[in-house]
Amino acid sequence: MILGVRDKIWITGSHGRLGSTIYRYLDPIDAEIVATDKNEVDITNQKEVSTFIERLRPTIIVNASGLTKKNECEKNPDEAYLLNAIGAKNIAIAANRHKAKIVQLSTGDVFDGNTINPYKEIDTPRPTTVYGKSKFLGEEFVRNFSNYYYIIRVSRLYSRENSFVENIIDQAKKGKVVMPKDRISSPTPAFELSKFLIELIKTNNYGTYHASCEGYCSHKDFAQEVIDYLGLDAEIEEIIDESRVDMVPSFRGISNYYLNITDGYKFNDWRSALHEYIEKEGLNGKK
Repeated sequence: MILGVRDKIWITGSHGRLGSTIYRYLDPIDAEIVATDKNEVDITNQKEVSTFIERLRPTIIVNASGLTKKNECEKNPDEAYLLNAIGAKNIAIAANRHKAKIVQLSTGDVFDGNTINPYKEIDTPRPTTVYGKSKFLGEEFVRNFSNYYYIIRVSRLYSRENSFVENIIDQAKKGKVVMPKDRISSPTPAFELSKFLIELIKTNNYGTYHASCEGYCSHKDFAQEVIDYLGLDAEIEEIIDESRVDMVPSFRGISNYYLNITDGYKFNDWRSALHEYIEKEGLNGKK
């Protein structure tokens, strides 16, 4: 299957960091892309969602809406469940009526982080935070109410919109980088995820996928790779942020198990992808 002008892709949460990133990377494809935020379509309002889908008739929906800031989720659990779970449910119900495919973006935070091995799709989710619990409930709603879904779990997504790498570089140029201690993930640039999504939505291979760059590392190791690749002179200080210690699972490394055993799409390793990101974004000082 080839995406073409007959396809309509609706991206929700287009003003958010994730939604705007996905829109930027999907925009060059031939399909018509319609991007909305809560001011245009409130996904927590079932009637609004149903009416919008009835009028637009999208063939593919990428749900990038949600409350993703961990501390805000803990402080406002009702809002987290409303956006991350009920919003996904509303989209799934309306989309299924028109046989639209759904890409439900989820997270490695659906696991408890109490492991030393990357999580596979076959592992049982045990979320411990409001963010993780609300995202997992969103997954469950999509599974229950849609027949045409791709649930995509990512670990540590970065892009120019969230400035994760850029902030490390800015600190390194001043001689010192401060990173949270005991945080392990599978860091992935958004362009790697987008390349995978473009290939996946051409298929009917529905299901739940882990989709991150191969391997995992600590935040310190990631920052050190940035420093070494750019030849900067900086030290790294690891700190424990007591205000967030219970909001983020310590281990969020994930394995693309289904893709690997089925000889499916292959992601770059996290180091190679990081180097490519730095070059693509001109962070090496070259434009």
